[in-house]
Amino acid sequence: MHLSRAMRLLSIVLLGIGVSVTETQAQDGETWYRVQIVQVTPEKLTDFLELYRDEINPALRAGGVPWRSAWRAGQFGDTYERQFITPMRGFRELDGGAPLRRALGPRDHERVLEKLRKTTEGRQAYAVRYRRDLSVEADDVSGLSIARVTNLEVAPGRGAEFEAWLRDNLSTFREAGVVFGIYQRQFGPGPVVWQIVENLRSYSELARGGILRAFGDESGRALEQLAGVLTSVERTVLEYDPDLSFTGVTAPTQP
Repeated sequence: MHLSRAMRLLSIVLLGIGVSVTETQAQDGETWYRVQIVQVTPEKLTDFLELYRDEINPALRAGGVPWRSAWRAGQFGDTYERQFITPMRGFRELDGGAPLRRALGPRDHERVLEKLRKTTEGRQAYAVRYRRDLSVEADDVSGLSIARVTNLEVAPGRGAEFEAWLRDNLSTFREAGVVFGIYQRQFGPGPVVWQIVENLRSYSELARGGILRAFGDESGRALEQLAGVLTSVERTVLEYDPDLSFTGVTAPTQP
């Protein structure tokens, strides 16, 4: 999910491969994304990739979806999982159905869904809100083809404490040059999850550690401040997939 100026990148992860992506604002100035996580049937991987390249992405582009960012598991993770991120102009756009259904029409949409059912073992969809106010954005997002994503579950009723911790330490992160995007996965299966997305240029950058490196020798004390606030932590590493991504689409003038 790092985006920001980082959304020029994906971003979840969302896409800094030297491309320029238009960021869209949802209601009240908030920025939201639709994230789909797809589990591909291993023996159907080739068919799945062809379906996205030849039918799904062209249909979304023709339907005016401005960009889509695709990510796959890196050196660590599920080889057959793919994640797709698209912008949302607002929740009202979903009243007309999912973007793919609007682009294809009912008959072709059902035909494509049947192909998806034959090539996948599961699919989850989430609405994710980008928190620019809690993020540290990068000036240069070129070449950021790897994303370290940290999923955090916050104890019920303690979300405000986590927000306050991030906000209180923004100056420390900025001074240390630690860049990251903060996202809230708010709609979809499972609990509400906070996501810290760091975009990297190489795997060697994993060795420098996560955002707590900004505190140096005081990193342990900084983490202690979150004792009882966080209930679980999960880290994954993703790679940008240019073959299944697209950018630079202009929305059609007619609905």
